Amino acid sequence: MIYRKYGETFRRIREQSHLSLSDFSSIGISKGALSNFERGKSMMNFEKVTSALQIMGVSLEDFEAFLNDYSLNEPDFLIQEIEKATAAEDKNQLLKLIKVSENQNFSHIALAAKSSLRVLTTEEIEEITDYLYEIDIWSYRELCIFYLTMENLSTRDILYILDLFLAPGHSFLNSRKYQGYLLQACCRAVTVFSSRGYREYGEYILNKIEQYELVNSMFLRNLRNITRGYWIYCFVDKEEGNQLMLSALSIFEAVSTPDNFNYYKHRYEKLVKKLNN
Repeated sequence: MIYRKYGETFRRIREQSHLSLSDFSSIGISKGALSNFERGKSMMNFEKVTSALQIMGVSLEDFEAFLNDYSLNEPDFLIQEIEKATAAEDKNQLLKLIKVSENQNFSHIALAAKSSLRVLTTEEIEEITDYLYEIDIWSYRELCIFYLTMENLSTRDILYILDLFLAPGHSFLNSRKYQGYLLQACCRAVTVFSSRGYREYGEYILNKIEQYELVNSMFLRNLRNITRGYWIYCFVDKEEGNQLMLSALSIFEAVSTPDNFNYYKHRYEKLVKKLNN
């Protein structure tokens, strides 16, 4: 059964931690329920698995890595390659990834790659919007698809989906890794809202970034700064906003990869040019 790998991995961690089946009763997991989970006979709900991992001092990210033998599964690998090709502005690689995704029936991943090349059609936008609204449990994959296709989505849909993640107590807020993914989605949303003239929506998301302290690395701080600079450029003071964006770009040039620097430089040029036309 599909549950078996989860249970077997959990059992190995538990035994390595020198914990018995009964050591999890304090969080409402009985010996029988845990035994059935470890033998692949039943599944435990997400909250109980997370609580049990905390008792063993194992993060959800580590558990996921154990499950996948520290390698990405095929859909997540494709997403990662799409992100790399997008940053490198490698159109030929994106076309190859679209073909591979379609051949593997990963239609929504294919749409994510297409959105890095062109504006999606009305039918494609409807398909990706329906897909995003049907998601119950979000992971790295779904969040990346949302991020990559965001510029094709309606303002209402972007705001609705982001509000799901920014609700108090959302599990993304408990994970440093997912905080980073969420910040990138928030920054993309601020840029989209600002380019569409929605000052209040952009400011709302910027305030949420600060409220939840989503900035946890130099890269993310710089991304937040260039995004904030664009919002200021659009609605407050062009000179101040432009200076903040140029300062962030100089940091990207100094510490990031050439592909990342060129990607953000070209986005800056495109967005500023669009406003001035």
